[in-house]
Amino acid sequence: MGSVLILILLMLVAYLFLLQRRQDERATGLARQLCQQQQIQFLDCARVSHRWTTVNGKKGFRTLYLVDFSGDGESRYQAELWLKGQKLAAFELPAFKM
Repeated sequence: MGSVLILILLMLVAYLFLLQRRQDERATGLARQLCQQQQIQFLDCARVSHRWTTVNGKKGFRTLYLVDFSGDGESRYQAELWLKGQKLAAFELPAFKM
């Protein structure tokens, strides 16, 4: 019985890892696309945290990614990208120099 429980636990950890990797890849793709739409240079995308929070007036479990970008090729700025599962919940750009 104990070995079955350990096996199930290992399978759950592997499944959660794969889900997280897929969400990370989705966030990077969305960040690139959103930067291209805004005509800014995409530099980097990094996962910061998972939170139970309110975004755009809606509560839920969200993942926060910081997106580094450049508007002029010299400066570096950070935007926030929020995902709910695989869907974009919010994208917040700070004021930046073009």
